[in-house]
Amino acid sequence: MTLKNRASPRRQTTDMKKPNMREQVYNHLRTRMQKGEIDSSHRLVDHEIAADLSVSRMPVREALLQLKNEGLLESTSRGFVLRRFTPTDIAQIFDVRLLLEPPAAEAACRQASMEAVAKMKIAAEASEKAHRDDDIVAYMAANSLFRSTWISQVPNPHLADMIIRLAAHFEAVRLATLRDAKVRASSLLSTQKITDAFIKKDPQAACEGVQYNLRSSAASYYAMQDRLIGKTGTASNNA
Repeated sequence: MTLKNRASPRRQTTDMKKPNMREQVYNHLRTRMQKGEIDSSHRLVDHEIAADLSVSRMPVREALLQLKNEGLLESTSRGFVLRRFTPTDIAQIFDVRLLLEPPAAEAACRQASMEAVAKMKIAAEASEKAHRDDDIVAYMAANSLFRSTWISQVPNPHLADMIIRLAAHFEAVRLATLRDAKVRASSLLSTQKITDAFIKKDPQAACEGVQYNLRSSAASYYAMQDRLIGKTGTASNNA
């Protein structure tokens, strides 16, 4: 894949600032993280990414450092890896998200455009298809599109930005839990509830739908942690 600019030499006058190379690399990596294409087993090395994207190492290095500064990556002696959060970190972030996201969805539902609602419906249908096909990567991509669409309708841009940054810390958790078909089914139910609320312009239902989704996600994560602890305990007893 290449991120090189292939636009016509004849430039058109525009007031919109085009993303520079660092921003393009950053957006590329964030998208891959959101889709589950980068997980805890991946090691991100600047020269390897630069070669893959046909760009120089500097913008790649800058993009990786930006992701590190945002708390999404950790540096190692051999590149960068997804930041590892403790169960306590995750629990505390869930608490904050429960305070922010339900009322944000309520506000977004009140003013959501027809275009945004239509996009949410398309993303929800794509999520349903991906779940039927047992395609985890496609499900995460559709789910990310769904979330980013309703969050884009939040009238307070500072609140929307905070929600996006907090949710970004959950990429590894989402990938781990959504491998379970039962968890995906619960996630899909939440998506359908929220979509229906936006279609009906029912802010309270949107608030409750997002709250239900977060609580279900937290329960799935804690159940996964309990299973891991149980396996560790069994292994120790058998040693």
